[in-house]
Amino acid sequence: MCVLWSLISVNVLASQWLMASTHFVPFTSLSMVSTFVGFCLTLRSNQGLDRLSEGRQLWGRAFIVTRDTAQLIAAYAYPKDKELGLFAARHLSIFAWLLKGELRGTDDTDVINAMIPSATDRAFFASQRKKHLCVIARIRQVVADLASRDVLPIAAHQQLEKNLNEMNYISGMCGRICGSPIPPVYTSHTSRLLVFYLMCMPLALHGMAMKKAVTVLVTGTIGYTMLGLDEISHVLEQPFRLMPLQQISRNIMLDVADAFLCQPPNLTTNAVPTSKEAFSYPYHADNTAPEYW
Repeated sequence: MCVLWSLISVNVLASQWLMASTHFVPFTSLSMVSTFVGFCLTLRSNQGLDRLSEGRQLWGRAFIVTRDTAQLIAAYAYPKDKELGLFAARHLSIFAWLLKGELRGTDDTDVINAMIPSATDRAFFASQRKKHLCVIARIRQVVADLASRDVLPIAAHQQLEKNLNEMNYISGMCGRICGSPIPPVYTSHTSRLLVFYLMCMPLALHGMAMKKAVTVLVTGTIGYTMLGLDEISHVLEQPFRLMPLQQISRNIMLDVADAFLCQPPNLTTNAVPTSKEAFSYPYHADNTAPEYW
């Protein structure tokens, strides 16, 4: 569109019945407009990059908190109550998948069906609006039950509650990024100013006695650059569609599984393990990695 407008402009201005000297925009005036266009595009791009950086930090924090929660449950709850420990682990492993589905608007029912064996729990998830918050509620229910039976030490109970609060915070902040894009008024104003600048560009270049081909080439290049930056800033408004959430969710699930299946050897009071024993898995005699890796 920009190149087509440039071709039409230079051919009309160069026609016999139109005086070119009286139909052009002074380039000095247009350069003042370019300052505001560049400023608006830069500000939009910076805002989009800030949103992307914040989203990456939140998911990095989710990675750490989920792994820490899994290790706490595996160390304190699982040895004393394997059923509830595995119940909490299954729910914890799908937290990232369900949060990804909420942010991207995808259906992750197959993940729930694969990881949650209980039909009652699956029905509970299906009836809820925000399924990733159901994970936090169920894990908190498990922690409360274990604490009421004095299975969890006070310090572990407090740390688990702190981690669950952190997961709630991460969920809320991710929702804030999705639900509060850059103000539409600012976006529309930038687009209108950019269109005005690109429409006046061939007129200004032709007024400088520039050749037709050069005018079209310069206008097309500037239009491609500025419209590309404007489109990139639009894409950056929703950073969770750019981030590799599929791979992150998978890695979080692997870390949860590792916390329960790749536990360190049992502690001994009167023996120091040899180098061969120290580097072997307690549940794999041939020192092979788990199949799910």
